[in-house]
Amino acid sequence: MVQSIRMVGAEEALITKTLTCIVIEEGLLFAEDPFAFLFLHTQPRNLENVRKSLMTIPEVISADTVFGPYDIICPVRAEDRTNLEQVVSNVHNIPGVVGTMIAVVVLMRT
Repeated sequence: MVQSIRMVGAEEALITKTLTCIVIEEGLLFAEDPFAFLFLHTQPRNLENVRKSLMTIPEVISADTVFGPYDIICPVRAEDRTNLEQVVSNVHNIPGVVGTMIAVVVLMRT
């Protein structure tokens, strides 16, 4: 017997926790150091302007609007740690950005 998939409504209280996963398969580009993901909160009316401003920064690989706890996810590749700090500072100065969370990718070498 095959189980069918059904929509779960909020009134059912079956969802107690959610998890956002990011899976990227881009090869060596993402293995270069330093590399980080920027998770941005924006003012809703400025979302598209923030995304366009991000794409003018050379170190920004992409700026994707997402559903979930953040508004935009933005992978960044910098020349070095100092350059990464400057990029993050530039992002903070974009009008409409109200908060950021930064995850620096750590390469595990074996």
